[in-house]
Formats: sequence, C-alpha cells, structure tokens
Amino acid sequence: MLEARSLVMGYEPEWLPVLQQLLDDVLQCPLNTETGLTLGQISNAQRLVEMEFMLPSEGLNAGGLNALVARHDPLSQHAPPLDFAPLRGMLKGFIDLVFEYQGRYYILDYKSNHLGSSTDDYSPEKLDQAMLEHRYDLQYQLYTLALHRLLASRLPGYRYEQHFGGVYYLFLRGMRAGMPGYGVFYNRPSLALVTEMDALFKAELKDIPAMEGAGDETA
Repeated sequence: MLEARSLVMGYEPEWLPVLQQLLDDVLQCPLNTETGLTLGQISNAQRLVEMEFMLPSEGLNAGGLNALVARHDPLSQHAPPLDFAPLRGMLKGFIDLVFEYQGRYYILDYKSNHLGSSTDDYSPEKLDQAMLEHRYDLQYQLYTLALHRLLASRLPGYRYEQHFGGVYYLFLRGMRAGMPGYGVFYNRPSLALVTEMDALFKAELKDIPAMEGAGDETA
C-alpha cells in the first residue's frame, strides 16, 4: 500500500530542519571578519539578483587570456591553460548576486559542490583547489569585468579601487555560522587585470608576455 506524503516547497518534511540550519548558516556566517559582514545584513534595496550581462568580443584568443590572468592573479597561475577558438560575438552570463555594502559593490556566487563530509573539507586551501578545478577563477574575472563596465557607466565618479569590494564564492555545504573562513572564498581582482582584460576583449591589447611557470597545476 502506498502512503501519500505531503511535500513542503518540494521537500519531504524530515528535510526541513536540515534546510533551515543550512539557511541559517549561510545567512549568519561572517563573510568578512573585520567588518562583520554577513549575507543576512543585506537588504533587498542593496542587492541585484541574477544580473544578466553581455561582453562583446573582437577576437578573444586563449593564448592572450591565459597569459593575462596568470600574470595578474596568483590563483590563476596554477590553473590548467584554456584552449578555445578565437571568440567573436557576445559572451553572455548571469551573476547570482550583486550587492552594495558601505559604499562598495560586491559579486557573490553560490556553489553547492560536495567537497567532503567534514568542515575541514571546506577550508581555504580546499576551496582554492575547487576553484582551480572548475576554473571558477576565470568566471569571477569575467564577472568582475562585467560589473566594472556597468558601474563605470552608471555610477557618477566611479573608481574601481574605491567602489569595487571584491568577489565572494559561497560553498554552501561548508558554511557554519560560528566558523568564519570555512566555505567562503574571497578574491579582489587587481585593477591591472580588469583594465587589461577590458582592452583584450576590445582587441586593443596584444602580445601579452607569458609569465614563467604559468599554467602549472597544483600538486
């Protein structure tokens, strides 16, 4: 005999306490220990969900992009090289969340990757490995360029160093309200990286010298 079971928002009732704890951890886990910033502090007026962007390309090539990101981002120096045909047209994407906090603008991306069953599996070192494995470094670099262009066109007196706060990647399974640093990856791409990537997409930057040792994978 089959027993009918009612679902709550698509989940069976026994999962609700687990989901509630996960939600509390994500909202209350400190993203920045110095300022005490948590996701739960961000109001609706301070955030933009699923921001769509389009980056036009005038012949973006893998070699130039590999050299650029390896030169300016220490994480990308250990990433395997990209390989793709020259890109002409539009690169389209969506950013999970853009938010403003204390006059600075941040990018936030949610990741549900299962890195292990213990909190230690979501330590900063393990998160770096996951970021490299999936080339999320390139993802946040493109997101940063997209937001940089938007702010430059919309925010009076915009200056990257003053107004751009950085990028957060939240690995939801590893976040704990009382354990800052676990499950939270943060990076703030340099102005040089964003400026040169902007020029690279416009085909205004060529002949980027490769950095010695770039493209070596972590052990």
